[in-house]
Amino acid sequence: MMDATKGAITLGLVFSLGLGTGWMLWRPKPAPPAVYHPPIQQGDGSQVIEVKPDAHVKPPHQIPHGATVEDEVQVVVQPNQPAAPASLPPSGSVALEPSRPCPPVTVDLSVIRMADGTRRVVASSPDGSILRAVQIPVEAAKPQSKMLKWAAGPSWNPSDRTYGAWVERDAGPLRFGADLYQVREPIAAGGRLSVAGMIRIGIRF
Repeated sequence: MMDATKGAITLGLVFSLGLGTGWMLWRPKPAPPAVYHPPIQQGDGSQVIEVKPDAHVKPPHQIPHGATVEDEVQVVVQPNQPAAPASLPPSGSVALEPSRPCPPVTVDLSVIRMADGTRRVVASSPDGSILRAVQIPVEAAKPQSKMLKWAAGPSWNPSDRTYGAWVERDAGPLRFGADLYQVREPIAAGGRLSVAGMIRIGIRF
């Protein structure tokens, strides 16, 4: 009875140690906190946008029901094309009014996470209407590697030179396993071989 109790305690300690070690090694790492980053002007005229964290900023446009706002982006663009003259010259006159530069245009963007986990972008402008806007997922569009759910193989017990086989199957957060192995009786009892089995279930982390 005492040996069985010690064995159960030892098994519990080993199991707890394994869970703790696995959690330390494979626990998800927290995302780094949002901090200020200055803008970076690049050689091709593009700009790495300034980062100014603000948990209380409100989107300037409607957000779909159930969506969560992840980032607010505002871009102010100075068009290259000059504006048309305010008025045409009188008939027969060759004098033209100098072209006026187009006023800056502001575009507001909201990066949102939908209820199904997908990410979308809401766009609007106080200076006009959105004629065309395209979101092109890049990372999520890459072919995903096939998730392997089955595993199987042989087993060997070197202490009494017996063999076996095992199979495992992942299902969500659970892992199911089955073992089939040889059991050798003590030599004093004849040393005969028999077959035993075991079913396992665990939590993936």
